Amino acid sequence: MFGTRAFLLDGHILVGARTGGVLLVRVDEEHGASLITRSGVASAVMGPRTMGTGWLDVSPSVIVDDDDLASWLDIAREDAKRDD
Repeated sequence: MFGTRAFLLDGHILVGARTGGVLLVRVDEEHGASLITRSGVASAVMGPRTMGTGWLDVSPSVIVDDDDLASWLDIAREDAKRDD
């Protein structure tokens, strides 16, 4: 769909592994607006389109170990529960 290996939860994209080690994270728009202020986090860009705050690109520089990755997975899972 957009050049990303996506991982789903209940049929919805939770996270994706993007080129260069970037983690694509799907979050609630409101929560994403606060997360985007973190260093190494930006709105995802897909082709010519910059996505809203519900799709975040997390730089590999801020995911240095398994705990960092687990933290972002937890964020995505919690936000997915809000959408139910």
